[in-house]
Amino acid sequence: MTPRQVWLVPHTHWDREWYEPFAVFSEQLVAMMDTLLDLGASGFPHFHLDGQTAMIDDYLERRPERTEELAALVRSGQLSAGPWVTQMDEFLTSGESHIRNLELGLERAAELGGALRLGYMPDQFGHIGQMPQLLRLAGIDRAMVWRGVPASIDRSSFRWVAPDGSEVIAEYMPFGYGNGASFEQTDDEAGLRAALRASVDPLEPFAVDDRAVVMVGYDHAGPDASLPGRLDEPGVRIAGLASYLANRGVPVALPVWTGELRSSARAHLLPNVYSARVQQKRERGRVEALLERYAEPIAALVPGFAWPDAAFHRAWTLLLWNGAHDSACGCSHDQVALDVDGRFAEARAICEDAIERALGSLGERVEGERGVLRFNPSPFEREGVPGLGYAVEAVAAESDELPVAVERRGDWLTIDGLEVRLLDEPDVGDLYNYCYEDEGQVPSAPRSIEIRGRDVVAEWDALLVRARVSRREEEPFVRLDGVIENDRPDHRLRLAVTLPTTVASSLAGAPFELVERPLVGEGSGLESASATWPARHVVVAGGVGVLHEGVFEYEVVDGRALAVTLLRCVGRISGSLATRPWDAGPRTPTPQAQMLGETGFSLAIWPSAPTDARLLAGWERFALPITEVSATGGGTLPRRNRLVPVELGAVQLSNVRRHDDRMEVRIWNPSREEVGARVDGTSTRLGPAEIRTIAR
Repeated sequence: MTPRQVWLVPHTHWDREWYEPFAVFSEQLVAMMDTLLDLGASGFPHFHLDGQTAMIDDYLERRPERTEELAALVRSGQLSAGPWVTQMDEFLTSGESHIRNLELGLERAAELGGALRLGYMPDQFGHIGQMPQLLRLAGIDRAMVWRGVPASIDRSSFRWVAPDGSEVIAEYMPFGYGNGASFEQTDDEAGLRAALRASVDPLEPFAVDDRAVVMVGYDHAGPDASLPGRLDEPGVRIAGLASYLANRGVPVALPVWTGELRSSARAHLLPNVYSARVQQKRERGRVEALLERYAEPIAALVPGFAWPDAAFHRAWTLLLWNGAHDSACGCSHDQVALDVDGRFAEARAICEDAIERALGSLGERVEGERGVLRFNPSPFEREGVPGLGYAVEAVAAESDELPVAVERRGDWLTIDGLEVRLLDEPDVGDLYNYCYEDEGQVPSAPRSIEIRGRDVVAEWDALLVRARVSRREEEPFVRLDGVIENDRPDHRLRLAVTLPTTVASSLAGAPFELVERPLVGEGSGLESASATWPARHVVVAGGVGVLHEGVFEYEVVDGRALAVTLLRCVGRISGSLATRPWDAGPRTPTPQAQMLGETGFSLAIWPSAPTDARLLAGWERFALPITEVSATGGGTLPRRNRLVPVELGAVQLSNVRRHDDRMEVRIWNPSREEVGARVDGTSTRLGPAEIRTIAR
């Protein structure tokens, strides 16, 4: 079908930070936005602000006097605002983070004059399977995507379905968000006509109706002031994406895709960002847990405690800034990594302060004498503490460790019968992609392994791993806590567990989902098919599970071993690789990404791991410790109590908070069957893979 109506959408893709830190890009942002507002006042028809409000607020922080000018352009439709705060990486940010990203982005866009009701996601490195449901919950029924779409989707629109059956119509950009960048290289009518054909003709095989959209812009671009004056083509207009979608029916017989979009058929997927700067992946998981499962629930549930709205808004803003795809992925300038660390530190301090003050307030109001107040963040009882409740005890609890059998067998360790191996190999890739030094290279085992009771020390040249193996009461898994001392660049260190049987798939955690995956994804000449995947908190293959505090990279090697990346050391943002022949960004050196020095890690290995809700309950025991504070006593509250009664069974807890003067409990169903739950006296049933918010 030949498009007869063409929308030219002037736009920018604005990374807050990437190959330059925020301080540099923000100067460029102010100059670009100053020009844009001046053009808007003189009638420039439309400019698309990348689907995010962060760049608007970054600008208004420097130019508050232009707030009303900008809002007037949003109200008139000359500028787009939202629906997101930032263009996040979908796999490295929690499900709760996605909800807040949309919620805060839509709220801010509404304040400015109106939100773009489109899930615009132009540059994420793949898309989570639950995104259609999250968009639908926010009242959005359209998405726009580029990376990750599989080869089987050969149309410019398709039905994208979440595991629960929620559906959005996805607009596909097969040639990316810069398919009209060549318009800025033209200065006459003939050149403009040629640029138009060069942009539209490749879209014809994908067309589902007579409309085509051409994104006129690129990274950190500004408006081309001359474009409206040069345009005189029938059926071609300069307008926004809202105009493109307006009054457009849903074409019949669209292709359908259910679940994740993680293919590199037509665009780089960049799969190894999940092991770049691994310490930040771990810290994000920890801070998300502090905010979502401790600080907000405790502040919401402790009687009489004032909800710290401004503090939590700040914490979420910091997490959303850090969730932007170049920030969360660690594929940026070293100064960006330092800035990310600083934001995590501030968000952590906000959460820890709220937890201390709220639990301290509770400890002053319980009856009886002084003791230790213990709070359980899980919805089920643990260590004698009620789910989402507390217990005051005379002294701090002590955890008894159970026996663990650790033995050496050549290059292997056996831990309670499981074969575990530490393996290191060269990696000459970049922050986006792993790349072997020699095709067919064999990873090397340590030159020495020592076992000292439950402590393991493994050593290579300029690389040392110290790990302690432990098991606690009520835990069916073995913990591995350790430190890596690295003095060598350009390599990848992994822990591999031999599987009892050969497998053809894995089950891994993702935002609001347990997703089954094949051993290898879809590749192309653009990028080798990747066998590595991101896992949120948990992965299981062949009955063996691995637990982590955040998001980690794993591979099921030849169907026989489950390998987890402990450290990946590279020294540049991008380059040309055997596994990805074209650069994916600038070749900026990143010496800090070589991970020289010490890096801590904490994992758990679970033999005979379940593949249902019990897996996630086990993760809660691993990663969400019962927290303790001193209790002065002398009040009237009971010394042991649930702060909110919940009976979730197989249903999982995402968050408890105060919102719009009500308590909200967000839960989700990891199974593909309908399940029941009871929250604060109200019974409810969740459909397969459903996300539900209960307000009281």
